[in-house]
Amino acid sequence: MHSSRALSLALLVALLVPAIAWKGGTSGSVRPIAEVLAKAESGDVVSIEGTVVDSTTGSGSLLIAIFQDETGQVPVVVPDSLIRKLDVQRGEAAGGQRYRVTGRWDHKQMDEGTWGIHAQQIERLPTP
Repeated sequence: MHSSRALSLALLVALLVPAIAWKGGTSGSVRPIAEVLAKAESGDVVSIEGTVVDSTTGSGSLLIAIFQDETGQVPVVVPDSLIRKLDVQRGEAAGGQRYRVTGRWDHKQMDEGTWGIHAQQIERLPTP
């Protein structure tokens, strides 16, 4: 009887660990963009690294930068207070400079149905 309980508990833990690892790792652990797109839920804090391949104006005067890594692309809402961190003007890419972006996964300032990252921190990464 105890072994079947232990087996059930082990199975439950094995099923929960990936979900806990994702939730626990989102606050600062850099994830591939494809993983963020597949697993992030509203309000999650996520971190990605990539280059800016395009930018545009979103709701109001917010800058929306499209970040790309080797796995995909994601829109990032860049508030006025962080625009100076990017080497980019509206409508252009950032010339290959890599950045780390941390922010909340949401769609408030995006087009309807478009999800992305609302940047809370942007840092320039050293060039290799």
